[in-house]
Amino acid sequence: MHEKKFSLIEGETFTIDELGKEIEEIVDSKLVDLTGTKERVVAQKPSPDQDFETFTIKFNLDDLPDFVDVVATTEKKENFEDYDFDKDKLKVRLVSYIRQESPENNQSEHVSE
Repeated sequence: MHEKKFSLIEGETFTIDELGKEIEEIVDSKLVDLTGTKERVVAQKPSPDQDFETFTIKFNLDDLPDFVDVVATTEKKENFEDYDFDKDKLKVRLVSYIRQESPENNQSEHVSE
């Protein structure tokens, strides 16, 4: 549904606020919170010595039960508390739109072909 536009921001670098604003523009819907809900991905196989950290960020849509899930990386830091998501740049690796329920006739005014 939004894959073509999502692919334009994959590989790009943003602050968390910039990323939230890009997602709002792409999905044409306000987000509950521009900074999303962040979770650290702790598995580091097969490269435990990698110099980046991977996070998933969930952006809930304000007017729909759907959400946008982003996988992003940033420079690796010693402790989780050392990450400053307001200032640190995140490199977007993958963006997915997760639909929670199908609208009647499987269409919605938010869905564009």
